[in-house]
Amino acid sequence: MDLDLASKAEEEKSQASEVPSLFSEIDEAAKNVEGALGCQLIILAFHDFAGIERNVVDDFEFYVMERNLKTESNVCILLHTAGGDADAAYHLGIRMQNLAKRQLIMVVPRLAKSAGTLLACAGDKIYATPITELGPVDPQVQLPSTGRYVSAKTIRDSLKQAIETIKESGTLEEQIVKAVFSSIPIAEMGHYESLLNHVKSLLEDILSRRMKKGRDRKEVSEIAEKLTTGYVYHGKVIHVEEAKNMGLEIEILADDKLKAVYSIYQKLKRLFDTLNEQLEPLIYITKIPPSIRLYKINYGLIYMPSIEY
Repeated sequence: MDLDLASKAEEEKSQASEVPSLFSEIDEAAKNVEGALGCQLIILAFHDFAGIERNVVDDFEFYVMERNLKTESNVCILLHTAGGDADAAYHLGIRMQNLAKRQLIMVVPRLAKSAGTLLACAGDKIYATPITELGPVDPQVQLPSTGRYVSAKTIRDSLKQAIETIKESGTLEEQIVKAVFSSIPIAEMGHYESLLNHVKSLLEDILSRRMKKGRDRKEVSEIAEKLTTGYVYHGKVIHVEEAKNMGLEIEILADDKLKAVYSIYQKLKRLFDTLNEQLEPLIYITKIPPSIRLYKINYGLIYMPSIEY
């Protein structure tokens, strides 16, 4: 048994030591992406436990200053995220638009869901792969219990179901009612319609500045309407063909461009998979979500659970 524990500890130590070398591999792959796409590349990647938050705007600004980027050329943002705060994504998108003197290209190898889709809409166009996945941008609220963002629509529907269950059971026991409502951000849910209109207005504005600049306002409004209210399920996969049919400017990469982007994505995936192997047993035992840390590499910013967790 002691030998098994020692072996497991040695394996975890080996996995942790692999992370710095993966950072170097990602930087090396980023050089190849710059060459293949002909742009200044910035990586903005988030582990599933991390999300786009207001502090990311600060981190991005300071990173740009430190790196002294040459923004006279096209700027490519390699984006991988499951989502986050819509206002933070909007603010970040506006900053990126102002930064890029020529084209702003959002490169999405795999995921830019929810607020990530809003951020992707900041570009003049999106470089996609055959497996790129966008998602609905309906309002998100932060759960006080975990700090994670979830669909306001999902919470609203769950709240309705909980109220119905309480009514049907005929019980108003204080403990049961408290248990149902303690983890629900009630104040935010009271403003659901205004939240919906707010997120739609963010999408309309960010699309009008670049991707749909000079286009008919009705076209822009229809895209924003579809992304905010056009889907019944927040996790819906919006694949590249659907996104193109919706009116988003998308170029599906092929040949050397696709190979370069897939290469860097595979390294990011390996980084996150390596972390997950270490984290899953700890989270299962402790029930505590890991703390998120920013890791700066030469070519960008990676948000993921602390290696020391």
